[in-house]
Amino acid sequence: MMTGQADRVAPAGMVLVTGDELAEAVASVRGTVVAVLGPSGNGDVVEDVLQSTWESAWHSRERFDPDRGSLRTWVGTIARNRAVDHLRAVGRSRAGQEALEASAVAREKTAVSTVMEDPAEAVVEALAAHREVAEVMRVVESVMESSEMTARALAVVLAFGDDVVAASEAMGVSVTALRQARRELVRCARVVRAAQEVARSGQAVTMRVLISCLPDDGDAGDWARQVALACAQAGGRMEAVTVEDVMQATGFSHSTSRQYLAETRHLLRVATTVIRNERAEK
Repeated sequence: MMTGQADRVAPAGMVLVTGDELAEAVASVRGTVVAVLGPSGNGDVVEDVLQSTWESAWHSRERFDPDRGSLRTWVGTIARNRAVDHLRAVGRSRAGQEALEASAVAREKTAVSTVMEDPAEAVVEALAAHREVAEVMRVVESVMESSEMTARALAVVLAFGDDVVAASEAMGVSVTALRQARRELVRCARVVRAAQEVARSGQAVTMRVLISCLPDDGDAGDWARQVALACAQAGGRMEAVTVEDVMQATGFSHSTSRQYLAETRHLLRVATTVIRNERAEK
């Protein structure tokens, strides 16, 4: 990894990262790169992505703002993007090969030229998903329980257009694990969005308001609201709610109630943290 380039003098009021500092930060995010690439990323691929990360960070180091986060966090975002770029390239290569094979088969059967499907709609959908995730990702990344899960979910959404099967094949990670990662990303993103709206509205933070931040559709699971309502029935103190309370209020099994109680507590903490932090920044 290059560190020998001369460090420039930072303009007044600007923090300019040195080559050594950048090299250390890049080395520290190796785990992020490995997590995004999964088993499909061998040692050479990981090194290539890290080198690309260093180059991107070096050329854009004037954009680093320590008031918005640590150097490691900033470099980690760049590393994740470079790893996703690699997966996207792999996916395009595979998709292109499959398209060529399918086209050849079609020509054999019909003896006419086959026009490839217009990708415009898929591109629009992918960009919309990217914008929605990017809008809250700075916050979501800080509240999701697993950085590896975050990386996997981002790869599914950004590199593979929500095609979990294609992502599974490219990353060497099970479809089940990727679907779980995506579900967690969706849950947190929706809670963060709702909590940001509450913060802007100036509402008092009550249990009812926090419950309103929880996801309530089939994709994210309305169980979160059911468990939170069980908490309200138990006096509004989430830490006092037991698995048995949830079982009685919802009819869920013991194991399901235990899992949902833990996840609901996490989502309520996310909502509380986001509201507090958003208001503190104003």
